[in-house]
This record gives sequence, structure tokens and C-alpha cells, in this order.
Amino acid sequence: MIKFAFIGAGSFTFGKKLITDLLSFPQFQKEIVISLEDIDLYKLDSLYSFLQKYKESNHAILENVIFKKTQDQKISVKNAKYIINLTQIGGLEAYKLDLEIPKKYGVTQCIGDTIGPGGVFRFLRSAPFLKELILQIQTNGYSEQNIDKNPILFNYSNPMGMNTWYCNSIVKNSTIGLCHGVTNTAQEIQSAINVKPENFQYLCAGINHMAWFLNIQYREKSKDLNLWKNAYPLLYKAISDDNTSLKNDKIRIDMMNATGGYFMTESSGHLSEYLPYYRKRKDLLEKYRGDIYLDKLDHGIYFQKMVELSRDHNINFISSNPYSFKTAPSNEDFAHIINAIETNSKYLFNGNIMNEDGRFITNLPKNSCVEVPITINNGYHPKTNIELPTICSALCTSNIFVQKLAVQAVLSKDIEKVYHAILLDPNTASVCSPSEIREMVNEMFEAQARWTPDF
Repeated sequence: MIKFAFIGAGSFTFGKKLITDLLSFPQFQKEIVISLEDIDLYKLDSLYSFLQKYKESNHAILENVIFKKTQDQKISVKNAKYIINLTQIGGLEAYKLDLEIPKKYGVTQCIGDTIGPGGVFRFLRSAPFLKELILQIQTNGYSEQNIDKNPILFNYSNPMGMNTWYCNSIVKNSTIGLCHGVTNTAQEIQSAINVKPENFQYLCAGINHMAWFLNIQYREKSKDLNLWKNAYPLLYKAISDDNTSLKNDKIRIDMMNATGGYFMTESSGHLSEYLPYYRKRKDLLEKYRGDIYLDKLDHGIYFQKMVELSRDHNINFISSNPYSFKTAPSNEDFAHIINAIETNSKYLFNGNIMNEDGRFITNLPKNSCVEVPITINNGYHPKTNIELPTICSALCTSNIFVQKLAVQAVLSKDIEKVYHAILLDPNTASVCSPSEIREMVNEMFEAQARWTPDF
């Protein structure tokens, strides 16, 4: 019997998607255990209630699937073969501080979960939990038929780069980070150029939330096995003809033009936070307005209101019955990866791993966290010897050193390195002096002391 542990399972929408994805594969309609863990009992009960009703509605298919819930992480991890991290340590209370304090210093953030003040402090809050989780996996994870190798932690939580880097610093090769940024963007491009999925392919690499489509290709017909053509001219035409939803991604299009023609993952709102060019002046924000997330300068407050409303939505959703069975998974990679492992089949995805001795992306820092294509085929096989265009490499590296200093800060419990991490953040540096950044960091530590005991 295979056991899955979903840590932070109270992430209702995302947890529901990943688990119903998993159950859409016949391989996982047999005897399996899905353990849900969360410290928020309301959220935990919400997902558990939905899954029980989902099983009742589809009893003939899911008869042998067992759902369990617990607030004890150790119990959830014990004997689990596959472990998924969906946590947000500190919740909305801490998240609000991540956004409101920097805003006082002129640092606006759209989402605030990747780098910058918000991303760094979200990581600082997550680090003690991540360390405990990784060590629990080493001692309590699945081992019956896998004595020499502990389970991989699949991390879905942001900041993806810092979380994955830190976990692999504690135990080498312990964690793979998964994000839908590459697959979602690929689908957007495919839709924009109007080709079928089987006639579209790409190579995308870089870091999480800043991975570059180094090539995109299409073919006229599926039978034209080797007649692949460059699809970038079609993408440019679709954008110039105003014939795609991407037309509102003004910053992403601006950066494609600036880098010599490389489209990248993440919407304009996300991307605006990782660069020094767009969020420093109101006139620039107005010029590049168009992405809904870019419009929400107080996105954290907006998000909080939406989550409060979603509680009523969750209750109404759970009470509706019956639930039709999801016969096909979404484009989230997790279920596809596990199915490929369990059925000894192939699957290609983009994952976040350590750039061991620089062999995956040759011109990004060695042993940093990178996002590269990985093939499942009797193990994990990342693509090697990828070289980014110099401009793309430089932009990624500007973010990598923020991540590196944040990870070093936690490993050494050095508060000065936290300051240095945010000092190097491109968006923060575009509006603050070093002394202002130090003052901001001190204020954030004071406000978040309960979640950062190591500092």
C-alpha cells in the first residue's frame, strides 16, 4: 500500500487539485493512503470533508482509497513514500507584514513570495519547519523496500528557490521543487500561435519564476516527424496582431524585446518584482499596467479579503453533492511524475534542483538552485550542459545571490546576511538606500520575531 503525505494540506484549492489529479490515474485507484496534515484544523477539515464526499460520490472507483487527517506532522510522514509540501508558515498575518512594512519604505511588491523583503522573510519563517520536515523524512519516511534511499520531498511552497536550496543544503538530493510556471506559459504560447500540443515543443531553463524559453518549435502536421520550425516568429505576429491574451503581459513582452527575443515564465506582475526597472516609479507602473496582479499594489490585503470570502465558498463547495469523477489530470506535474515512477514510464517536466558543479546550466553559479528539464525514466535525469544567453544568465544571477545570502543567513544564523540578501534585491535597491534597507529589515524582524526565533 502506497502512502502519500500532504503537508500543509489546508491549501484547499491546490490540495484538491493535486489529489484529484493523482486519483485520476488507475494506478492510484488501488489500495493507497492519503494523509492530510495541517495545523489549521478548519482548513484541514475542509479538504478532508471534500475528499470523503468525493469518495462517496465515486465509491466504485475509490473504494480502496483511504483518507486520513492529522495535525501531527511526524505521524503523516511516517512510512510515506511520497511527501508534498504545500505550507505557508505564518499565514496571512505574516504575509500582510511582508508587504506593508516594505511599502512604508517605497518598496512595493505584487505577490512578495519569491525574492525581495517578502520572499526572504517568508523563507526565514519556513526554514525551521523545513529542517524539521527533512530530518523527519530521513528517520520516518518510507523504507520497507527502499532501505538505501529516503523519499524525495516535492516542494510546492514559495519561495521555491530558497526553500529547495535550503532543504538540499541540509540533506543532499533530498528535495525537488515543482512549479506550474513553465507548463502554464508553454500552454499560453501554444494557444497564442494556434498549434496542437503534439505539434509544439520547447526548451526552457533558468531559475524558478525566471526561466527562459530558449527555443520554441512547431510543425505543420504530426506525421512530419523531423520538420520542426522556429515558432518565435508566430509568437511575435500573434502579439503584434493583438491576437493573444499575452498582449496584456506588457512587462514580459518588454523583457522579451530587451533580451533579444527570449520569452520567460511568470506574468508581468510577478516579473516586475524581480527586476529594477518597473516598480520604482508610478508612471512606469501606469505605463505597463495591464496585468491584474500588477494593478493590485496592495495585493496582499486584496488577497486576504479574497481568502476570507473563500471560506464561505469552501463550505458551499463541500456541501454540494455529488461530485463527478475527474478522469484526466491537470497540467500540474506531481501526479504525472508519480505515475511515471510507479509504472516505469517516461515523463518530461521542469523541476528545481541544485546546479551540481554547474553541470546543468553551465553559466549560472555552481550549486545554486536552477529550474531545468528533467526526464523520468528509471530515475531522475536532468538535462545537462545548458547555456543561457548572457543577458538571461545575468538577470537570473541577480536573483540567485539574494537566494544564496538568505540560505547562508539561516545556515549560519547570521542576521547581517539577511540584510545583505535584501540589499542585493533588484527591486528594493531601485528605491532604497543601504541605510533605509537596514532600517526596514530591522523593523520586519521586530514585527515577525515570533516566526524567526533563530534570529
